[in-house]
Amino acid sequence: MFRYRVPAMTRERYCQQRGVVLPMLLISLLAMAFLGVSSLRTALLEEKMAANADSRQLAFQAAEHALRFCENQLQLTPVTIPQLRQGPPAADGKQYWEIADSWRKDDVSVAVARIGAEGIAPAAPARCLVERLQLDDDLPFQQYVRPVSQARPAFRITARGVGASNATVVLLRSYLLLSAGTSRENADL
Repeated sequence: MFRYRVPAMTRERYCQQRGVVLPMLLISLLAMAFLGVSSLRTALLEEKMAANADSRQLAFQAAEHALRFCENQLQLTPVTIPQLRQGPPAADGKQYWEIADSWRKDDVSVAVARIGAEGIAPAAPARCLVERLQLDDDLPFQQYVRPVSQARPAFRITARGVGASNATVVLLRSYLLLSAGTSRENADL
C-alpha cells in the first residue's frame, strides 16, 4: 500500500495555523443576520404604512359618500334627515361635530349605507350631520338684502368616515345654499 507523506515543512505550517476562518465566518454570518433582520423590519414598516394609507383612503371615501348623500337628501322634498340649529348645543361651547355622542345618535346624525361589498369594510358606518345656518343680512358676501320670504336656506354638512380601524377618522364639511323659493320644512332639534 502506498502512503503519501507530507513534507516536514508543510507539517510545521499546519501546526502554526490558528483557525482564522471560523471567526471570520461567524462575523460574516452575524453581519448577514443583521442585514436580514433590518430588511425584514423595513418591509414590515412599509407594509404598515401602506395599510394606514389604505385605511385613510377608505375613511376619506366613506366621508365623501356621506357628504354627498346628505347634500342630495337636503335637495329632496320632503327632507327626511334631521336638521340641527346652528351653534354649540352645550354649555361647554363644543360644536355638534366635536361631541362623540353626536356621531352615535340617530336623531343628530344620519348613518349612510356603504356602497359596494368589495374591498376592506370600514370599522363603522359613515355618518353625516346637518346644521341649518341663519344668514345675517349684513354679511359682506351678500349682494343685496332679500326679503324674509325669499330667504335662501343654507346648511353646513359635516360627514365622518371611519377607516379599517376606529383609529382612522376623516371629517369633511361642505356648505349648501339652496335656491330662493325652495322650502325646507323640517323641525329643528
